[in-house]
Amino acid sequence: MLAGLVHRGTQGVIVLDFDGVLLDTEHIAVSVWRRLLRSGAPKPLDLPVRPDGTLDRTELLVALNASVGPDRACSLWETFERENLAHSSRADLMPGVLSFLRHCRSRGHRTAIASGNSRDWVESHLHRLGILDWFTHVSCADTRTKAKPAPDTYLHAVRHSGGSPAWSLAVEDSYVGLTAAHAAGLPVVWATGADHSATPPVPVARRVRTLDELIPVL
Repeated sequence: MLAGLVHRGTQGVIVLDFDGVLLDTEHIAVSVWRRLLRSGAPKPLDLPVRPDGTLDRTELLVALNASVGPDRACSLWETFERENLAHSSRADLMPGVLSFLRHCRSRGHRTAIASGNSRDWVESHLHRLGILDWFTHVSCADTRTKAKPAPDTYLHAVRHSGGSPAWSLAVEDSYVGLTAAHAAGLPVVWATGADHSATPPVPVARRVRTLDELIPVL
């Protein structure tokens, strides 16, 4: 039972990824890029979307540079950032998130964030949605904290929440995030709408489509 992990005295923390777990920003980014590429690229350009539904931004930048040149690629990327922010700033929490967080509060489970995105991005959304203070710690990639798939964001989230990785739990949507959580020593739940033929890169404790599916076992 997953409950055995987070009920281990004061050692357990439920650590959540942000993009794709709490807010559906991954699909927003893919949708924005598809629209931009229809009008901004001189020839069809396949969008590099991984089987987990996340966008491979490094591969996309390489493809853009080759297709339209560095200057046009930079311009398209700046347009994407503006439009992505505008759409994401109107997005609500993903289905099941609020009931899951309320359940965790009622059971005394500590929750934290481990994100590969910037602190400004994550905390501004959490503040906008009114749930920033529901988390004991927000860990983000920066100049001192390596981004996923390195385990740093998870290790920091657990440590600053006063927990232990082995008795905590990670919830992730992406292959990169699953790898990071596993490397940090956390059992991990895969929250995904990916096809069932998609295989995670590391062992997962459970696979769910929405966070509220975890309520009966926590």
